[in-house]
Amino acid sequence: MFDVSFEDAIPPAFLYPFLTLIVAYHVFASLSSTVKQRSWILTTISSGAMSLSSLPLFLHYVISRGDLSGIRSSLWTEGTARFFQAYLVADLLMGTIYYRSKVNLLTGWIHHSVYIFIVEYTCRMGWSHLFVLCAVMEVPTFLLAIASLDARFRSDLVFALSFFATRIVLHILLCVSMLVSRHNVTNNSFGPGVLMACIFPLHAFWFYGSLKGFVKRAEAPKPQPVKQGSVTAPPSLSGFSSLRARSWTLPRRRGSLRQAVRAWDRLEIRKAAGRFGDVQRRLRASFPAAREQVYAYVGIDRSPGGELQRTGDMKTQSSL
Repeated sequence: MFDVSFEDAIPPAFLYPFLTLIVAYHVFASLSSTVKQRSWILTTISSGAMSLSSLPLFLHYVISRGDLSGIRSSLWTEGTARFFQAYLVADLLMGTIYYRSKVNLLTGWIHHSVYIFIVEYTCRMGWSHLFVLCAVMEVPTFLLAIASLDARFRSDLVFALSFFATRIVLHILLCVSMLVSRHNVTNNSFGPGVLMACIFPLHAFWFYGSLKGFVKRAEAPKPQPVKQGSVTAPPSLSGFSSLRARSWTLPRRRGSLRQAVRAWDRLEIRKAAGRFGDVQRRLRASFPAAREQVYAYVGIDRSPGGELQRTGDMKTQSSL
């Protein structure tokens, strides 16, 4: 019913690179120590291969001063475009299995899915040479990829300059060239120029995010060196620590005071003291005669107002 061969459904130019990338990932994954490094293996291979493949077309574009009429599609350009398509599928497949946390929505699923259809569209329209020419924009991706594999190769300045030169300046120039030369290059089609114009905001957004990241890291306070034999903290850190200590000490003191008051109330010491005084008054009232005899024996008389006074004999004895 459907007369479609396997080669028509899955072109060999896609299948063989796809299988090769799968094998290459498993070989190099054993040499990687972190998930982040493993997530950049396929990107490093793809960006490096695409950058090298685009150099002949890019040199022709520069030498001809932006003339695209001398560039034509070939089996080599179509095979290179299919290789990139195979990378996109392999990266999503390996990411789903091995590094799912590193495949986000925008730069992962949406970006790869859109470019899979862009490659298919350009190959079917006979514009694979234009896609390979634009692959020179993979140079900053390659720089970012090798820096992710080994931090010694990282240079924010080199990455920013390469990104600006290829994905901002060159992107605009290629977009203009495709629109101006559409009569001789794309059979008067606006398709490649429109695709370039639609992709440009994404590149501009990435470049803006990169600049914000560079500025944030540049303004971040650097840790102060610690002198040998002493441990000192930066003023901001010590101030924060003391503030935090005070903020924790005050609630603890208030809590301790509240617990002491509650314990005092539970013991009912004030009520017990009141009951003891009441018992004392009752005992004095129940033994009035004995109390007066004791006062008389020690030489104390009670005045009419109820106050206690010493007698004259007591004074004489004390003066002697």
